[in-house]
Amino acid sequence: MSVLIIKGDTVILRRGKEKGKRGVVKAVVPKKGIAFVEGINVVKRHTKQGAAGAKTAGIYEKEARIPISALTVVDPKTGLPTRVRRGTTPDGRGRLAVRSGEALPASAKGR
Repeated sequence: MSVLIIKGDTVILRRGKEKGKRGVVKAVVPKKGIAFVEGINVVKRHTKQGAAGAKTAGIYEKEARIPISALTVVDPKTGLPTRVRRGTTPDGRGRLAVRSGEALPASAKGR
């Protein structure tokens, strides 16, 4: 099944300890069913010094993966969570927000 959430979408987390938080999707891995969302599920990683000083040692914060099933797209018109369906948009075929019928932006790849 194709994933209807793409990079650049604003999403809301539907469950978990950070339920209700909003963020922008940084990356999607459809085969694994995961996404990386800016500012949500932030974890700390302790790293060692890289070979020849390639990377510096320290404690870094980064976004961990989130299941796509736990995310809902935000309707651009109302700002509320909505489902996404494929349909006819003014630009041709594309993604539509079910709540308002508004066309959602297409990905850079033109999916």
